[in-house]
Amino acid sequence: LKFLGFEQVLKNSLTTLPMGGGKAGSDFDPKGKSDNEVMRFCQSFMTELQRHVGADTDVPAGDI
Repeated sequence: LKFLGFEQVLKNSLTTLPMGGGKAGSDFDPKGKSDNEVMRFCQSFMTELQRHVGADTDVPAGDI
C-alpha cells in the first residue's frame, strides 16, 4: 500500500493536483469469522474511512 500511495503522489504531481496521495486497506482475515464479525469490521472500517474522503476532503484518481 505504501508504494501505491507513492505512485498516487507522483501521478498527482504530474497532473498538477495540489494534493498528495494515499490508499486504504486492512489486514483483516475473514477466514473463521462469523458473518456478524465481518459486518462489524466492515462498518467500523468505513466509519473511520469516511473521515478522510468526501467532497471537500479528497479528489478521486482520474483512472477510477
